[in-house]
Formats: sequence, structure tokens, C-alpha cells
Amino acid sequence: MHAAALRLQWSREPIGRIGFAVGYASQAAFTRVFDRFFGILPGRYRTAYGRERTAVAPVRNAQFVQVDDGMPLLLLAKRYRGYSEDIDGFWDDFLVRFGDVLDRYSAPLRRVGLIYNDWRADPDGLVRYDCCVVVNRVEAVDMRQAPEGLHLVLSREREYAGYRFPARLYDRRQSYVDVGDSLFYRRSMAVTEDPAIELHDETGSGETTLLYAVE
Repeated sequence: MHAAALRLQWSREPIGRIGFAVGYASQAAFTRVFDRFFGILPGRYRTAYGRERTAVAPVRNAQFVQVDDGMPLLLLAKRYRGYSEDIDGFWDDFLVRFGDVLDRYSAPLRRVGLIYNDWRADPDGLVRYDCCVVVNRVEAVDMRQAPEGLHLVLSREREYAGYRFPARLYDRRQSYVDVGDSLFYRRSMAVTEDPAIELHDETGSGETTLLYAVE
């Protein structure tokens, strides 16, 4: 639904055409799924969040990144739901509660965040977010059953694009909006329905790379 939401925000395309473009045979079917996903009808979403194309500013002080090799990753994850401002707290909880388990599967630790929905469109302003680590000891993992309280995620082999932000300039809430808008309108990339991916640098620089799956 993220791709459809961007088109509703930035274009004047008819709702039925947008629905067809993202895989729905009728406007009614698209409307039902969009409403279930975001808690708001497509027309009302456009009224509330629609913007003019001239408002798209370049993403400043960040480096454009494009990943063509699909970036397949096996991740050990914990799902959280809350406000975007709570995500740093999610990470604190994740690393404290599951630290011993994570050390068995991911050493050195590589943190990845998955952002599953746009909190601007959630009626309560909430976001679904997975705190993850990259599994680099695959032989230790039972693919049929993740450790208690966690689940396994295999990222899809797609093309990704986004921006790398210095630590002091990464604002998760604003960066999510800026990157999606920039990819869609300034670079004419079609954003897919896959979750946005945060790659956290563990070398001490504190950089964060925010990627969208594109096609």
C-alpha cells in the first residue's frame, strides 16, 4: 500500500487507476484493502495528505545509495508497534531482553530495522516496526522454529534505493518521508509494498542508511 499512498499524495491519477497499477482489478477492491491497511479511505487520504509536486525538496547532506544485488538477508526479528518516537526504546528492549540469544546467531552484531507502515496514515499515528539482527551463523538456526519471542525474516531479493545519513542528521520520522518522496518524484522510481529498511552502522560512525525496495 505504500506505493499507492505515494501516488495518492503526489498525483492526480484516478483512484481506480492507482488501484489497478498496484494489482487490484476494481476500485472497490482496492478501497477495501487500503482502508483496512491504513484505516482511512483513499479519497480521504488524498485530501488529508495530498501535496504539490513542487514541494519535493532534495534530500540534503545525505548520500544516495542504490543496491542492485537484491541484498538477501536472513534476520532474527521482534515485532513492535508504537509511535515513531518510541523506536529507540524498542531497540533498548530488544537488545536487553534477547541479548544472549542474539549473540549466538549474530556476531558481530549487525542491526536492521524494518518499517512496515506510514504512521502519517494510521488513525492512531502508530507504526509497525521490526527490530532485527542479521543472522551470520546460519548453521545454528532451526529454520522451522525461531527462538521464543522472535521470528525469522528473509528479505526479498529486490533492487533497493535510498540515502545514507550521518548520525546527527538522521531524523527517522522526517527522513522516511523525504526519502520516499525523493525516490518517487525526483528520481522517478516506483516504490514497492515491501517494508523500508534501516541499516545501522556498527563501526562507530553512527550512520543510518534508509532504503526502499524499488522497481
